[in-house]
Amino acid sequence: MKLRVLSEPDCRALMGMRAAIDVQAEAFALLASGRAVAGLRTFVSSQVPPAVAIFNPCFLRNAGGYGIKVISDFYGNETRGLTRMTGLVALFDGETGYPRTVMEAGYLTDLRTGAGTALAARFLARDDSRVMTIIGAGRVARSQVTALTELFEIDTVHVITRSRGRGEEFARRMTALCGNRTRTIHVAERAEAAVRASDIVVAATTSETPVLFGEWLKPGTFVAAVGAHKAAAREVDSETIRRASKLVIDSRADCLDHAGDLIVPLAHGLIAREAIAEMAELATGSCQGRSSHEEITYYKSMGVPVQDLVTAQHIERRAIACGAGIEVELGGEE
Repeated sequence: MKLRVLSEPDCRALMGMRAAIDVQAEAFALLASGRAVAGLRTFVSSQVPPAVAIFNPCFLRNAGGYGIKVISDFYGNETRGLTRMTGLVALFDGETGYPRTVMEAGYLTDLRTGAGTALAARFLARDDSRVMTIIGAGRVARSQVTALTELFEIDTVHVITRSRGRGEEFARRMTALCGNRTRTIHVAERAEAAVRASDIVVAATTSETPVLFGEWLKPGTFVAAVGAHKAAAREVDSETIRRASKLVIDSRADCLDHAGDLIVPLAHGLIAREAIAEMAELATGSCQGRSSHEEITYYKSMGVPVQDLVTAQHIERRAIACGAGIEVELGGEE
């Protein structure tokens, strides 16, 4: 029994952001059709050292295969000079259950997170969006800028962070990565002024309290919240949610139980659950996207396991086609 192993450089060479955006549309279509079945997402915490392990399983009906992503988030790693989050994806054959491929999960997660927002923006943002604000300067924020500058002709990206030094480093790094697609990526002097000037605003933080306020938004803005994923944590305030005429989430099962952005305004009666659509409905046309130039739209992403599975399967197919990675003989067959 052979297992293919794909490193991060392998995955990076096999799929870029543009292709990943179309792959997300396929993943959400599978979810809408009932062919994708997500298992119970499990969080296992550690006090010493402070950490959490996250297990995201998913399978496709009719022998489409299954997989699981395992993410380790060890909070003290940065003080050791190590990456805080690491992970693996394991893919299994849908007919036999045999393990087929293991790949590094960090780049894959970057792809599907950024590409998922870009797919939502394809339906919810104005086609003529030219100015973007990114709140946050971590790995998730990088994927958002990469994806949205791939899809839109963004002229200016305003960066908002608590640490100016970290923001400037982020701006330099993103200019090197995306500078051929956008004119200016710079640290904003004032968050409110940057947001008021923006067509697209993305919050990619772990903040417990709002970093984006609805009164700042100009008509026609697309807002994406892709960072905080706790019921008590909010990246945007209730006014943002109240002003949005289109509210879209990637998963009712996750967002309505674990996204404080929505839990709080729902509890206060500012919005109704029936007013919130899923990305799968948007991607398959059963829900309308942006309907006017002036409306404010909102997308909340927690990450859906089928995104990981389908993205990984596409990377695997490309690897098999070109012989990428290494094959390991596992044994175990009688």
